Amino acid sequence: MNECYGLKWSNVDLENGTILIDRQMQYQESRIKLVSLKTRNAKRTIQMCDKLKVYFQELARRREHDQLHLADLREQNQRIIEDLDGMKIPSTELVNCLPDGKIQTVNSMKYPTREIKSKYGIMFKYHYLRHTYGTMMAEMNTPTHLLCNQMGHGNIQVTQRYYIAISRTGVDILKDNLNHL
Repeated sequence: MNECYGLKWSNVDLENGTILIDRQMQYQESRIKLVSLKTRNAKRTIQMCDKLKVYFQELARRREHDQLHLADLREQNQRIIEDLDGMKIPSTELVNCLPDGKIQTVNSMKYPTREIKSKYGIMFKYHYLRHTYGTMMAEMNTPTHLLCNQMGHGNIQVTQRYYIAISRTGVDILKDNLNHL
């Protein structure tokens, strides 16, 4: 989640359909900062599917519109945060900045998470989406080395342990293959 909130527009390549993950948002000394990732291997380039690319294109169009039509409000609401290299940048450089310039942080997910639990009885954590993505990609036979890269794992055994697990789909295929012996 920290990687998502630390994503800068300069790291989104709409032409090639990629996202460079090279920093994360954290609170340090009671301040919001963009800092290095937890591990060296966490730095990676994510490939976008067509739907995600279209979503980001629309988000970029809305951002351009907001920059023109909400300029004063955005300037008033933006926060200056420290980037990875110590430089000060406006929160409006972040992908998850609101249209009015207000910054979104990891804490922005606390209320929606509580609502999902109270309204639907679902114990939801943002991190579960990562597990769902990894598991679904593994079930679709994504080559392990590519999945390992996309997940930011430094060791393929981590990917195998958590995502290349026994799934219902895999068991059904195994049974079908056994029946064809």
